[in-house]
Amino acid sequence: MTFRRLTAWVCPLLCLLAACGSDGRTPVVLYSPHGRDQLSLLEHAFERRRPDIDVRWLDMGSQEILDRLRFERVNPQADVWFGGPTTIFDRGIKDSLLVPYRPAWADHVGPNGVGPRDLY
Repeated sequence: MTFRRLTAWVCPLLCLLAACGSDGRTPVVLYSPHGRDQLSLLEHAFERRRPDIDVRWLDMGSQEILDRLRFERVNPQADVWFGGPTTIFDRGIKDSLLVPYRPAWADHVGPNGVGPRDLY
């Protein structure tokens, strides 16, 4: 079987399988250095409160997250960057990789708990 014939057959099959895997929930992709155990707990707790959301996380180091976000700048894959040292987040700000977000509870956190311009 030639490569062209193979891809003509395999690509539609993969698309069909990917579509079948969707359960109607909204996927939210999270990059975090917090480790598999903590991320699994976070995923299950969040999905219990918001059953319409499908949390999908990638566990990687903080520098790896920053490098990946730089690479994905033109086609971002993550919705949330959760966790890491301030120095790494500051590099993300410098590279214009973050957008502002202010949660309702932000006023209840001390001044050191919120980044500049609500960027983290």
